[in-house]
Formats: sequence, C-alpha cells, structure tokens
Amino acid sequence: MSETRLIVNGDDFGMSRGITDGIVLAHRYGFLTSASLMANMPAAEYAIARMASVPNLGVGVHLNICSGRPILPPDKVPTLVDAGGDFHPPAMMIRKLWTWRAAGREIEAEFRAQIQWMKDRGAVPTHADSHHHMHIYPAAVIPFSRALAAEGIRCARAPRSSVWPANGGIGGPHEGSPVRRLCVQTYRAGVQRIAFRTLDMPASRISFLSRDRHDPAALGERWKAAIANLPAGTFELACHPGLFERGFSEADRIHDQREQELHWLTDREWIDVVHSSGVRLITYRDLSETPAAEPAAAEAEAHALQ
Repeated sequence: MSETRLIVNGDDFGMSRGITDGIVLAHRYGFLTSASLMANMPAAEYAIARMASVPNLGVGVHLNICSGRPILPPDKVPTLVDAGGDFHPPAMMIRKLWTWRAAGREIEAEFRAQIQWMKDRGAVPTHADSHHHMHIYPAAVIPFSRALAAEGIRCARAPRSSVWPANGGIGGPHEGSPVRRLCVQTYRAGVQRIAFRTLDMPASRISFLSRDRHDPAALGERWKAAIANLPAGTFELACHPGLFERGFSEADRIHDQREQELHWLTDREWIDVVHSSGVRLITYRDLSETPAAEPAAAEAEAHALQ
C-alpha cells in the first residue's frame, strides 16, 4: 500500500531564544520533527546548545541572505549587503536576485560559510532551505546547488508548494492573477525538476491560500484539512513556532502566529488528527528511505502541481 510521509519543519531556529525554545517544545511535546537553523542570528549558539536536549530533532540549515549580517566579512559579499554591512532586506534582495545584481559567487560563498559554521560546532545539517525562500530565485539557484554539493548536503526543501484539499483553481496557492499563479507554479516545478534534480526533496511543500494564511482561525482548520487529505508521497509542512521574547518579539511581525502555531503543534486535538490520518512523521534524514510503494512519477507530480 502507498505511504504518506510528512516532515514538519520549524523555520528560524536560532533567530531568537524564544523561537528556539518554541521549536524545542514543539518537538518534545508535539509533532514537529525537524528544524532549520539560522547560523548568522543572535541565538544561533544557543540553538546549537539546545540541540543536545533533542537528539531526535532533525536540524538543517536555514540559509539567510536577507536578514542580519553575513558570516563572511561584508567586503567579501559586497553585492549582498548595504553600506553598513547588513544584508539587504527581503524585498530588495528578491529584486536583486531576479535581475542578477547579486553575484552568484558571493551567494555560494556565504551559503557555504553558514553551513561550515554549523559543522564547526559539530552539527551536520540534515538538509538545507532558505529564509524567505531566497534559494529559488534565479541568481541563487545555481549557487545553492553548488554550495550543497560542495558541503555534502543531499536533501533540500522542495520549491513546489501545493494546497490540500485541492481547490480546483489554476496555479495552486500562489498569489495574484491566474496567469501569474500559473507562471509561478511552472517556474517552481522547473527549478525542482531540472536545477535541483540531484537533490533529495519532498514531492511538495504544503502551502495555503493567502486569505487563509492571514486568518488564524481559518489557518488552523486548513492545517488539519491538509494533513487529512494528503495523497501518497512525501511532503513538508514548514511552520514557525515560537515563544514571546521581550526585546525581540515586539518587532517580529508574526510573533502572534508563532505562538498560535506552537499551540497547534502541541495540542492533543491536532496530534490526534496526525495519528488518525495515517501519516508517518519523518525527518530529512529519512528521505533516503524508499516507501513501500511510491505513486507513479506522473501521478505524484499531478498531486504536487494542484
């Protein structure tokens, strides 16, 4: 019988102590299986220390070129930073990546420096993804692939994102007109199938429509519905659990969402949904396993593109 496997990954591990502690709690007392560490953030060392208490948590690297300062000296990555040596903010960095004004060699070097930062502290990343999905924008795609190959990382987050149950619309969960959504969907599928073809990835990342992502009550129900309606294959639910931390959370635009997601991840009702759905929870370490009967390639892709 075909199997459904799910990686539940907490992003932003190491961004703050509150976020780091929230991820640890979501793993210990809930159904979070994996996390992605931000090597250049203030609580990164704290996150490394906390890893000892959660040996079964799969920890990858959340590569970051749009928040904080680089691991490398700023003069080594001049196209990625502003005059003060900080990374350009997300909107500006996305424009630079779309227009090839961010140097690929600098992106690759910074990605490798962040991976090496983890390795130097005894943490070998189980996988790689990136803050605000920067690795899937044109100028970053090849540097991302090269950095992972050079550092021996074989698993990565899927560029594809899908909504379940399928809404029947064109273009999946992406925003904008039907034409824009279809273009985004096609681009992401192409990156996954062609540029990242040598990497082990889930079939798709679970995503949600914009109107649901901004409505906490609706988002909680969509989490449950997505888990209950996943087809056979391997998928990832990326989330952002965290605890309020004075001095940090006041400026964090999603601090309420972080606390809400921590509640869902550890609430008995949500845990029961996972168990009753028959989904097998895994980490990126398990991606090398072959489920008993994977769907045919065409069928899996059809599901992922819905």
